[in-house]
Amino acid sequence: MGTSHHDEPNGESHHHDVHDHKGHGHHHGHLNLKKGQDNSKSIKQLKRVIALTLLFMFIEGIGGYYTNSLALMSDSVHMLADTGALVLSLFAFYMSARPATDSRTYGFYRLEILAAFINGVFLVVLSLIIIWGAWVRYQEPMDIKSVEMFWISTLGLLFNLFGAWILTRGGSKNLNITGALFHVLGDALGAFGAMLAALMIYFWGWNHADAAVSVIIALIIIASSFRLILDTTHVIIEGAPHHLNTDHIRQAISKCGLVKEVHDLHVWSITSGMVSLSVHVVASEGSRHTILCEIRNMLKEKFQIEHVTIQIEDQSLKAAEPHI
Repeated sequence: MGTSHHDEPNGESHHHDVHDHKGHGHHHGHLNLKKGQDNSKSIKQLKRVIALTLLFMFIEGIGGYYTNSLALMSDSVHMLADTGALVLSLFAFYMSARPATDSRTYGFYRLEILAAFINGVFLVVLSLIIIWGAWVRYQEPMDIKSVEMFWISTLGLLFNLFGAWILTRGGSKNLNITGALFHVLGDALGAFGAMLAALMIYFWGWNHADAAVSVIIALIIIASSFRLILDTTHVIIEGAPHHLNTDHIRQAISKCGLVKEVHDLHVWSITSGMVSLSVHVVASEGSRHTILCEIRNMLKEKFQIEHVTIQIEDQSLKAAEPHI
């Protein structure tokens, strides 16, 4: 986890990887085991939701064609796109479980983030297509079988709420699961909107409600997807996790014993729930191992950061190195 640098009497620089002896492999193994358990749970959740989505996609598509409802047909197309996105998420989970290699030292964890990003972008594009279709339908309204439309959309709402419940079990904070949840909730909103449109058509004969509700639901989906795009982009450009304050981390490291200066501090997420940190520390003369253990334990206890790389150096090394 940390590498200490100190000068030997003959003037040569010696690099001592403390964690080869003091448990770095153990912490890495713990992280990978935990990540594997989370992925296994997420994979089961995704498989169940994919099955539900596929089943009701056919029901809603046939129902939309039968009732002439754009809201139902749009939601069916939306569910088809969601199925593809969920399959992509499932593929990303399987790929992220593959071991790291010399050329891909972090393995395939970042594929989860890329899949979540694609999900968000795809939802925005699909919503824009739905808005265009609603505009065309608004100009040329059709007779809609509102009673059948209501019951089909009600069934769709129940299906999607059940799918959302499956995804929220276990409290996963994985961005890929979040993206899948947005898809399912988007489908639930589409079904609820179709229910409202069916009621307005049945009681007031306002066929334009079908197109109007489709636009409202599409705008809601765009708003939620935009947040997902921002979160995944932040991970891709290796921004500091939102729940961590790098200045607070810097101050906490500075307060550790024998630490004189902290610089080149970097905090980023490899993927959801996997935070990494690297830092250079200028320290007074003393046991490098003691300093490393104190900083490492503090980061784990106070900030829950376990995957860290710490370089301890003197002032001469600090002055000669480039800063990023």
